[in-house]
Amino acid sequence: MLDERSTRGEDTRERIKQAARRLFADRGLDAVSIRDITREAGQKNAGSVNYYFRSKEALIAELITDIAAILEVGRNRRVDAMEAAGGPRHMGEVLDILIDLSDEAADGVPADGRRFIDRVIASHSEMLFEAIHIDLDTATRRCIAHLRRMMPALPDIIVAQRIRLAMLQAFAFIASRSAALASPALWPEGWTAELARRTLIDGLEGLLRGPLSDETRRHL
Repeated sequence: MLDERSTRGEDTRERIKQAARRLFADRGLDAVSIRDITREAGQKNAGSVNYYFRSKEALIAELITDIAAILEVGRNRRVDAMEAAGGPRHMGEVLDILIDLSDEAADGVPADGRRFIDRVIASHSEMLFEAIHIDLDTATRRCIAHLRRMMPALPDIIVAQRIRLAMLQAFAFIASRSAALASPALWPEGWTAELARRTLIDGLEGLLRGPLSDETRRHL
């Protein structure tokens, strides 16, 4: 009897997660209420979301970690292959892994999972950082270690700022791409996701490798 009850509970949790992920992907995080999730999941008890997840924010955090765990496997596999081949040979190889929007990179992610993550990045990137604990961030930290090694000798504060700025630019690109998928007119004619991604990678490499200006040195 207890096993049957436990199984029903897990099934309910999964239905709530699937419903929430679908709604968040379609409408965004702020436009979806707990009541919307309850209705979409076919739950009669209005308190079922709070019962299983404590809060809407805790539910979002679990959805993020679920997808991050899948993405982490593929990303670590790519870092392993790069290192086994003697790389990275240049920064672009590392940035290509960090900013991979291909279907292969999302292998195993639910159909609405990438759109959900895009929504998180676009409007609540702080939730991404809060939800992804150290075990789900090993590939990113490996990539950043490679980037630091290939950067010129700079003060620690400048290195930290440049990496942070590079991440913010990458997030802005992903958010822009997500918006353009819904409204293509937001991107200029002739732009493609891959061309923009390659241009971004080139620009980030310039940001990370560029010399320190005399003006910046005066502010240190």
